[in-house]
Amino acid sequence: MSYSNSGLYIISVAARLANVHPRTLRIYEAEGLISPTRTQGNIRLYCDKDIKKVTYIRYLTQEKGVNLAGVKIILELKERLGELEEF
Repeated sequence: MSYSNSGLYIISVAARLANVHPRTLRIYEAEGLISPTRTQGNIRLYCDKDIKKVTYIRYLTQEKGVNLAGVKIILELKERLGELEEF
């Protein structure tokens, strides 16, 4: 995956940018909602796209009352819709 023209942030910085606790990022990763890249030393690196996705997940959970299982379905549907729009 290419992250050109995109910042890469360690978990503490990414959490601050997304206005969440670092544990929230770990939970989202464990749930399969985000997939940060990892360094050879196994340090998580988040790109700008990841930050935007976390912000969207927080919007769905906090503003719309969607649970994480529902968020996962919404994200999968958005991805499929994006694939269909490519044709």
